[in-house]
Amino acid sequence: MSINMEIIPYFFRRYNPLLILFFLLTINFNSYAQDAPPAVPVIKLSGYVKSDVFYDSRQTICAREGHFLLFPAAPSIDEGGRDLNDRPGFNILPIQSNLSVSVNGPTTLGAAVSAVIEGDFFGQSNSDVNMLRLRHAFVKLQWDKTQLLVGQYWHPMFATSCYPGTISFNTGSPISPFSRAPQIRISRNFGIITVSGALLSQRDYVSVGPEGPSSKYIRDTGLPEFTFSAELNSKNKRFTAGSVAGYKWLTPQTKTGANYKTDEKVGGFSANAYIKYVNDFMTIKLEGVYLENASELMSISGFAVKDTLDETTGLVNYAPVRTVSYWGDLQSNGKLFQAGLFSGYSQNMGTRSAVSGPFYLMAGLPVKSLYRVSPRFAVKPGNLTLAVEIEFTSALYGSPDDHGVMINTARVNNTRILLSAIYKF
Repeated sequence: MSINMEIIPYFFRRYNPLLILFFLLTINFNSYAQDAPPAVPVIKLSGYVKSDVFYDSRQTICAREGHFLLFPAAPSIDEGGRDLNDRPGFNILPIQSNLSVSVNGPTTLGAAVSAVIEGDFFGQSNSDVNMLRLRHAFVKLQWDKTQLLVGQYWHPMFATSCYPGTISFNTGSPISPFSRAPQIRISRNFGIITVSGALLSQRDYVSVGPEGPSSKYIRDTGLPEFTFSAELNSKNKRFTAGSVAGYKWLTPQTKTGANYKTDEKVGGFSANAYIKYVNDFMTIKLEGVYLENASELMSISGFAVKDTLDETTGLVNYAPVRTVSYWGDLQSNGKLFQAGLFSGYSQNMGTRSAVSGPFYLMAGLPVKSLYRVSPRFAVKPGNLTLAVEIEFTSALYGSPDDHGVMINTARVNNTRILLSAIYKF
């Protein structure tokens, strides 16, 4: 069965996401949450201290001084014909260490009210590593079967019930979607199935465009990103299956290079499907992802200039660059010793129609495809975790043809050896 992709942007234009969210908000909120909330606010402090020691066999494309690894750097040939990026790297960083404050308050509007504010020392860029940054900050209202979340939290495409169990902070990125976003999310439980709708903007994880990475492209559109998800959980909690689909628009420019006003937008449809199975001995997770124009999800996609519509005014239109990814994660469930294996593949599929360029891709790099295999082993006495992970990532670089498909490719590899000490409290 094939899906006419042109129907999707029409649907979201025809049925405004704000109206859809309003409809969800009108669903029966009259019943109280099952757990009695406290009479006065109860504050809880939690978090973890994590120090990572890592060695790379090659220079890498990464964030925060190598801590958030994406893939090996492209060849950079010097005057003597040698690859400047073919050299190792090493670092020790505790910047992922995390502190979270949660508050459970008394009943309000018939709901149990809670709030979370969480930060780490990852900084917002390489220039402010070690500085405190906001990870999560949200208010949650929980009725019997309905939940409303307002604030910054994981993007719905990052399924909190099914994500890679890597020791590395990248959590499988850029193969697995990774992002946090300001949002309004409403969820409704129907027995073993939960459905959710969300309106989102961007803050820390932003789209790439003509002015570099910025949240202005979605802000200038005047429309939020919209997602809808459904998840099934078996009664014994051993099987989970779910899917998320969404659409967003970006306005790459509000004026052309010739100083003429423009409102040209570029859309992007995203979807995933995942399953998880847990028994006494192991956990198995699988996910498939399709993305368009999703550089803010740390994927190797983005968009491109399609055509010049008017030479005098400089008016152009755009086309999304598509990406598909697949990954699997297997982990043993021992209480003291745990072993796991993550493996995944991602491919840049280019644009549906011919484009003239330029291309605006995550990290600005023409990656055709990449794959990763990363075995791990951890010892977990009490709240302490001592872990080692070997992460092998191979990337295929090229130059885009008129459909954004990379040609004239060259493969580069990196092996990261990661040692971690984590204490949770």
